Amino acid sequence: MIAPTLVSHSSSVALEPEEVRRLVSIGFHGVLNGKPEAALRLFESLCTVRPDAGFPRIGCALALIAMGRAEEAVRVLEETLRRRPDDDDVRVYLGMTLRMANRGQQAGAVLTTLAERNDDSARTRLARQLLKLSL
Repeated sequence: MIAPTLVSHSSSVALEPEEVRRLVSIGFHGVLNGKPEAALRLFESLCTVRPDAGFPRIGCALALIAMGRAEEAVRVLEETLRRRPDDDDVRVYLGMTLRMANRGQQAGAVLTTLAERNDDSARTRLARQLLKLSL
């Protein structure tokens, strides 16, 4: 599915948290400014460097959406959520991605689990807003 292209599995890359934040920022900048292919390669590399993290796969999904590949983005996030069932960031982006893939009923089911929570976190607020769009 996602094949790392910039960093091989045998690489020993140790990135500091600030370096990771900068790379993620560059990736999102690429998604938002017409360079989703480059952003996808960067996020795929971060998947290799941080194999257990959800954020690089969220970045991959956003790049795929920008490239018009929403169904592939859904598959990336569904797989990630299977590995990380308690990751609410992945869950809210999956809901958004399902919505963008014209799968409103599934988006509603995913987003409802977050929207019904009794907290005011950014994820919960975003889930509520996205759920309203699904109606």
